[in-house]
Amino acid sequence: MIRSYPKRPKGASVFSDSELMSASVPNGDYFRIRDFEYVQPLYDLAFLLEVDALAKGTEIPKYRTFSLWRASYSLDGYGTTIDRWLDGTARDEDLDYVPSSRIRQYLTNVGRSGTIPELRFYRSERFDRCLRLRSVRGLGPSKIALTLSSRSLSEEWFRQDPTNLASNRDRITELYKGSNVGPWQTAHIVPPMLRFLHTTQEFHEGNLGWDLSGITDPFEPVTGPVSVAVNTAWDSVAAAISKALKRERHFRRDSQQNGNGIRIKHQMGWSFSLKSSPGLIAYKPISELAESLDPLASGFRSDLESDLHLHTAWSDGSASVNTMAGAIVASGLKHFAVTDHSRTAKLQGGLTPLLWLRQANALTLATPVCPVLHGIEVDILKDGTLDLPNSLLAAADLVVASVHSNWTDDVRANTDRLVRAIESGCIDILAHPTSAIIGKPGVPDYLRAPAHVNWSEVFEKCASWRVALELNCFPSRLDLPLRLLRQAIDAGCAISIGSDAHARSHLLNLRFGATALQRLEPPVVLNRLHYDQLKQWIAESRSLRRSVTKSTSIFVQKELQFETDLHSHKRILTARIQPPQNIPAGSRVIGIDLTAGDKATGVAILNGCSVETCSLFCDEEILAYVRKHKPKIVSIDSPLGLPGGGDSIDPKAGIMRVAEHDLASVGIPAYPSLIDSMENLTLRGIRLRRAIESFPRGPRVIESYPGAAQDILCIPRKQKSLDLLREGLRRLGLNGSGLETRSHDEMDAITSAIVGRYFDAGLFEAMGIPSEAQLIVPKVRPLIFATNPVICLAGKTGAGKSVIARYLSVFYGLEWIRTRDVIRDLLIEDSVAAPGKRLFQGPVDPQNISETDLRDFGAVVLDVHKQIPLRKKLTRTIRLFDVPIVVDSIRDLVDVDSSAFAMRRVVTWFVECSDAVLQHRLATKTKLGDKRVKSGSPVDHTASAIRYEADSIIRNNESLEELRWRVDDTLFGMLNLCG
Repeated sequence: MIRSYPKRPKGASVFSDSELMSASVPNGDYFRIRDFEYVQPLYDLAFLLEVDALAKGTEIPKYRTFSLWRASYSLDGYGTTIDRWLDGTARDEDLDYVPSSRIRQYLTNVGRSGTIPELRFYRSERFDRCLRLRSVRGLGPSKIALTLSSRSLSEEWFRQDPTNLASNRDRITELYKGSNVGPWQTAHIVPPMLRFLHTTQEFHEGNLGWDLSGITDPFEPVTGPVSVAVNTAWDSVAAAISKALKRERHFRRDSQQNGNGIRIKHQMGWSFSLKSSPGLIAYKPISELAESLDPLASGFRSDLESDLHLHTAWSDGSASVNTMAGAIVASGLKHFAVTDHSRTAKLQGGLTPLLWLRQANALTLATPVCPVLHGIEVDILKDGTLDLPNSLLAAADLVVASVHSNWTDDVRANTDRLVRAIESGCIDILAHPTSAIIGKPGVPDYLRAPAHVNWSEVFEKCASWRVALELNCFPSRLDLPLRLLRQAIDAGCAISIGSDAHARSHLLNLRFGATALQRLEPPVVLNRLHYDQLKQWIAESRSLRRSVTKSTSIFVQKELQFETDLHSHKRILTARIQPPQNIPAGSRVIGIDLTAGDKATGVAILNGCSVETCSLFCDEEILAYVRKHKPKIVSIDSPLGLPGGGDSIDPKAGIMRVAEHDLASVGIPAYPSLIDSMENLTLRGIRLRRAIESFPRGPRVIESYPGAAQDILCIPRKQKSLDLLREGLRRLGLNGSGLETRSHDEMDAITSAIVGRYFDAGLFEAMGIPSEAQLIVPKVRPLIFATNPVICLAGKTGAGKSVIARYLSVFYGLEWIRTRDVIRDLLIEDSVAAPGKRLFQGPVDPQNISETDLRDFGAVVLDVHKQIPLRKKLTRTIRLFDVPIVVDSIRDLVDVDSSAFAMRRVVTWFVECSDAVLQHRLATKTKLGDKRVKSGSPVDHTASAIRYEADSIIRNNESLEELRWRVDDTLFGMLNLCG
């Protein structure tokens, strides 16, 4: 007999099942297949393809696994966007990532059958075992691949990684044998399970009541068995369950239980038992279960005004700022904070100081439909320091700080780490404080335990320093947990709610925060403040922090050693962020994204700010196009010269030109010009350059690299998203029909044309040497200095001064004055002087000055004339430029006459490198293929004296990336960044 529902008691759900379908996830039904269910088979296939290849010793299909993983990660979420997109309810514009036709077919298969055809090949226990084992933290595909051919885990297997495997041995053994009880996110279980119960109820053709055990709270993980009891006889419901299993293909029968029940398993790995209990009294309808266990089904209106933790396409998010703003308003919020990752988060595309400046610049061009706070999620490093300079953090509208790695088992060390970050006075919100994770993309049962911390002490510090505590609403985190959140509220802490959204669909996560606030009712919730009120709270809190006494001493940032490298912590420079700049005005430019083989070449023509594009195939078509349009400059994306500078390939010259080395030194890798996949392209580029240069009154031909230009101009590469690249080009002031192209090659041709325009305006840096063909990159100035500085570099030969100068020139727009060139000019002038007035008496050929000539002349200028001729020449050269300058390099503090520059600030940076590293560098080949002279140069003789008088010391004993970080920190360390 079917029990009818009694009258709803007070406080029961206001939704029926049908009402629930339209009241929960936006624009879709509650009982649709969730996005995470659609993408899990894609994650599984990518993982198993890699494991299978490793086990067989074959090549990993990296492109395919990456494509699968990227699609899965970009589409993953807790809503129903994919299901609505597949049935036409949602449009392409509703997705932050539009899948390829192949991925769409995969998703269609998942919707129909719960899986994809390729996974049938891996339908065996040994591959299921691999999927279970991946949940162990630190157990990667290579290690898991070793289990495919074994029937048991050997001691040798465990001994290969004793640190990680020993501590997880029991869990690994259980997973290997087939037992997997989680933990699981409640958000991964409740909606699919309720969908299955709803389908069962539909086939039963009558109302049913349900009792659920094993899940009691949406904020607590599921760590044990889950069971569901239905208030009717098994014979009455068994047929409906069988029909539901045929429709709901993400579920399968796992086992039968005593004739009155069944165990059902979901494709993600979790399972539940469903049994008959005709005498059940305490039952609930599905709608009430959803209301109590799934905040996404909540019907109450939130009073939140903002989301204060989300990511955009500037780091690892999927959407632009404007797109996220539209979604924010659509969700009922009034404003939000952009808090992209900082530079330590390399895999997430974290922002360097320079990228943050460019993002600030881009935000002034953006047209969001609501107010935006330009913030940052800054990493708290192992020693408690922050991974961005204080002056940048002071300029940010909101600073969210978090730990992402390197917790220890030492409670005191972990606590001190957080306290040091709080007492830096630079952070406004402490985000996902415990760092606990249950489930990560592709691994729903992944577990990272919470950090061991004295939370009472941390909360006390947060209250004293006016640092808010975050409830991170991403269902894999839900951090702080409610127990600790109550403790933080009792300690007097303000609370902040953050979705941690990486896509528009993730804004749903805020419903977890709104539900938690209903329970806790904290007195100060930053998200309930109006925009102006929030800005006032931030300003007042920052002002208060300046007067709070620290309990910790200044701590050395070991990773960067930024603070201790400055002789003075005084901010001696003032600057503001450069307003948005369009591309320079100039002549007509043609950009060519050259290809090898039969593939079409993308071509763009830039007239003013208007661009048109087309695709051409053969050189004759390209040459005809150039003749027709008569540009001043042709910018070609292809190497236009050979290593060694000859007319033919010289095997002794290697496969890389100086240009590729120079580009790599500033953090932009490029393919070697004669690597197998590039050789034909390089030779075609050289032929095309020579043909164009042979035109009567022909255009200037330059080499460009769109990827490098896009990095320097801070616009996304096409690999990130063609639409985001298009938006970035529009930010530079471009218009015209060419921007509507769907061709990747034509879009890159547009960027090549832009490089030509920067070259035409003189705003460029040439990578490499002329004999090999130089690669042109644009240079921009992200900062406007109140007083243009002159940064003088000093240090021994090989210390890395030129690398620093190149970086400052390209990314900060400083004019690069090479002392070597000044000495060369001085020597040429001296060689034609009257015999009695010459400084240098040796024979000199002005047309063929050698390195020996320069070294000998430099020694005379230093030892005999005490640098006076160089100082005068250098002073005259500096006066030619009314812009920030980097001098590479000086040999004495008197090389630059500071008194001659009343309106400039002259600073000295000493580049320090250990003798062992220097010897290694000096022993390697120079860019020209010759051995460097190992004897000390005049520069080295005076280096030590400069070191102790320098304004800053930059250590360069590690990687080029670490050197660039130190340069950023040194510059910002002496900078007061104004709004």
